[in-house]
Amino acid sequence: MKRTIIIIPIFLIITVSSMFGQSYRTFASELSWITENARWKIGPFRIYPRIQFRDIGYDDNVYYQMEEREPVSDYTATFSPEIRTYLLFRNYLILSFSENPEYVYYVKESRERRWNNSLTPSFKLLLLSRFVVGGGYSYSNRRRRASSEFDVRANEHREEYNGSLFYETARGTSFGFTVSSGRISYEDITMPGEEIYLSRLLNRKEQNANFEFYYRVFSETFFFLRGGYTDYNFEDVDYRWRDSYSYQSYAGIRFPLLGSVRGTISLGYKKLIPRSEERQKFSGLIGDTSVEYRVWRFGFRGQYIRDCPFSYWTNSVYYISDRYLWGVSFYLTRFLRVDYNYNYGEGRYPEPMMALMPDGSYEERKRKDVYMTHSVGFVFRVIRNTGIGINISWWSRDSNIYWENRDRMFVGGYLTYDF
Repeated sequence: MKRTIIIIPIFLIITVSSMFGQSYRTFASELSWITENARWKIGPFRIYPRIQFRDIGYDDNVYYQMEEREPVSDYTATFSPEIRTYLLFRNYLILSFSENPEYVYYVKESRERRWNNSLTPSFKLLLLSRFVVGGGYSYSNRRRRASSEFDVRANEHREEYNGSLFYETARGTSFGFTVSSGRISYEDITMPGEEIYLSRLLNRKEQNANFEFYYRVFSETFFFLRGGYTDYNFEDVDYRWRDSYSYQSYAGIRFPLLGSVRGTISLGYKKLIPRSEERQKFSGLIGDTSVEYRVWRFGFRGQYIRDCPFSYWTNSVYYISDRYLWGVSFYLTRFLRVDYNYNYGEGRYPEPMMALMPDGSYEERKRKDVYMTHSVGFVFRVIRNTGIGINISWWSRDSNIYWENRDRMFVGGYLTYDF
């Protein structure tokens, strides 16, 4: 009996990657996924639970401080349960609600202990067997590093309303429009030596409209096109010079959630235009690609992300962020896997700034940062695709602004459902 009590809870939280991401899924595919995977039933509701344990270990630089400032180290752990609830009305209406509370614990640094939370109610309504009307609301209140600029975690609050109208064919091809309106706000960082007024620099409203097209190439593989317009309005009167708008388009291929090849290849073009004519514009390649390929005992993965996030470090409205990841996994046995990942990134700023030099003088230069992370780990299978992992990672940032150089090591464990 004791053996049963231990195994059943683990079995109930086994999951594959979420199928409800940013890209559109047809009504039929979502309905099929819910029916096959959300097997808990309470009355008319279908329940899909998941529990995550991650970052359980030792962090030798909690606040990403310089070596001269004697970095703070601590032990940490994150407990993140999630529950998704679905209500199906025959074959024409899906109501869903997800809730993800999360507790981040630090042994010594009480400032970093916090309950995070996010929730998302949404619906999809099928009309005349071809048209799908969708809508939803998302809320997130988390303490995190929102971009590579964040050395210290900060409270981030996001709210968004969205709607969509799509036409779907019997073969699975679909096209339609999505619109959204949201607000992003931050709490100021007021640590000694780290007084940063994020609320003035980054609080903003975003409004977005997109056209999307998905064509089924194979049974679960889709070619897609996506293009749209986004308007950014900053709230602080003194920083309205950051107001901007952008045009962006993507094209790519989305692979199945299960199979030897998984993920999304997505490349595109973006033009970000600050409303202040004195500020630099951005136009060029953007990417959001992440692919995994499994063959024999090996698993290979790659990632490429390029965008122009808003900056608070310098007088630039934005910075150009490039991130590359290469990784490999090898299954030594049926119950033991070895992982290695190398992550390389760059952050480049279009506007020059006055930088303090080591000799005490000042020089005007365009900031550039280089990020590198090496990580190696072992994963032990517990049951089916569930495993317990142990990981060591080394992170560094090398900047042409010398006092922004940083490094960090983290040793920890986690629970994975993708052995």
